[in-house]
Amino acid sequence: MKKKITLLIAGLIGLLSAHAQDQNPFNVIRENPAYQWSFGPLLSSAGLGLAIYRPLGNPFGVQLGVNLMPFDTQIIAHYGDHETRSKARARLHNAHLLFGWAPFYRAQNGFRHFTIQLGGGYFFQAKGTIHTELNENYSYGDIIVRPVDVGLMTTTVSWAKTVAPYAGIAFGNIRIDDRFSFNLTAGAYRLSSPRVDIVATELLQGNEANGPIIERNVRNYRYLPNIQFGLNYNFFIR
Repeated sequence: MKKKITLLIAGLIGLLSAHAQDQNPFNVIRENPAYQWSFGPLLSSAGLGLAIYRPLGNPFGVQLGVNLMPFDTQIIAHYGDHETRSKARARLHNAHLLFGWAPFYRAQNGFRHFTIQLGGGYFFQAKGTIHTELNENYSYGDIIVRPVDVGLMTTTVSWAKTVAPYAGIAFGNIRIDDRFSFNLTAGAYRLSSPRVDIVATELLQGNEANGPIIERNVRNYRYLPNIQFGLNYNFFIR
């Protein structure tokens, strides 16, 4: 039985290979307006990255890429009458696989490049951390307490390392010249529910109890928008 199955699979592979050799692959490339064999950098709200594109017949294609989003900033705010300083650090890195369908690929206008994308991204790192402390001395009667003695509160928001579904639309393979093109994309990833952890020191100890409250408040923050510009280098000239 196993031998028959192996022979059947080998026969199917042979038929598919023969059929592929009978076709001119460059015709498929020319007829697919939204996807060409190409690769290039990505600049998006989900970070910086690289992607490779491949046509799958005339109206279909696939994008395989990676996005890295390192983000660091400092925030000055007020808690009651006291000024605080927070150092925020976020890392949202993913590898993604997106399938595209160009429903109007036979059109004679710009809508032939319009693509509906579905797929997912594996977020191998998805975490944000905020370190918060007073930005000025704290007065307790006649006693002056320095920020370092008041303490430091660290809040961490993290998402599970898992595959996040993705949906979006795009205009792909908009030609610049024979070798270069660009694409524009708008979509979103749906992340897992975030987890919140708080660690506090010195006089701020006890604020850890606010972790579950913050977690409930941010549990619906699960959508990561992706507004993207991609520049592509095409392997084949049409």
